[in-house]
Amino acid sequence: MIIMAFPYGNYSNRLFQNLHFEAFCKEYGIEYINPSFSDIYDLYKSPCNLVKGLKYIKKYELKIKIIKKLKIYKFIKIFDTENDNYRDSLLSNPSSFKHNIYVGGWCFRVQDLTEKYQDYFIEKYTLKEKYYLNNKFINLINKTKRSNKIVVGVHIRRGDYKDWQNGKYYFNDTVYEKYIYTLKELFSEIKNECIFIIFSNENLLLEENEYIYKSTNEWYIDHLLMSRCDYLIGPPSTFTLWASYIGKVKYFHIENDSMNINLNDFKYCKG
Repeated sequence: MIIMAFPYGNYSNRLFQNLHFEAFCKEYGIEYINPSFSDIYDLYKSPCNLVKGLKYIKKYELKIKIIKKLKIYKFIKIFDTENDNYRDSLLSNPSSFKHNIYVGGWCFRVQDLTEKYQDYFIEKYTLKEKYYLNNKFINLINKTKRSNKIVVGVHIRRGDYKDWQNGKYYFNDTVYEKYIYTLKELFSEIKNECIFIIFSNENLLLEENEYIYKSTNEWYIDHLLMSRCDYLIGPPSTFTLWASYIGKVKYFHIENDSMNINLNDFKYCKG
């Protein structure tokens, strides 16, 4: 069995980290468990090891806490996820799977498999309906689409981006506003009306109007709402990518404050 012992980053990063390991294990018939998902276990229709239940996950969560506290790493098998040949290393040593293998890190990638099993994971990691039933933004999105209008999700993130890569992706409201108006013009050229829904945990100067709305939902509901949009735009972030993957929605990442943009620049996330 492969066990996620070293989760990486925030919720979106953890979802993607899990996605690649779970896809790998599905492909090769390896049992997989992610004890770090105990805090988000109830959100989704069928997260990993749902069949065996939360009690099963929590058992391994406790075991990992003990391993980390006592630092008994030499008694367990840990694979180095910084190694580019990590996948080959696992497969070249079938005897490894006679024992539990503890994994973590961010570099393990099997995008061919996350793409292959995308529909499978969309079903597993769809948010349970009880969390968004009668949500006003779901109703707004559905109403807009019935009117043949376009829904654009705008992810505004600053926070830790101020210090990351010298603030390369740290943009003020004016930059986001410019991209919103650019897209509005692009859609009007092809005779499509559109609305924009802002997703952010920031204090924003952007004001709501007849075509700009601000979501005030929890992150997991925002994931779902973004996945129901027609297009997504924002700075490079796994938050946008997860919504693109789970909803098969085209996204565009803003990399500077003055990019040219057209609808052909939007693409799908395959994992």
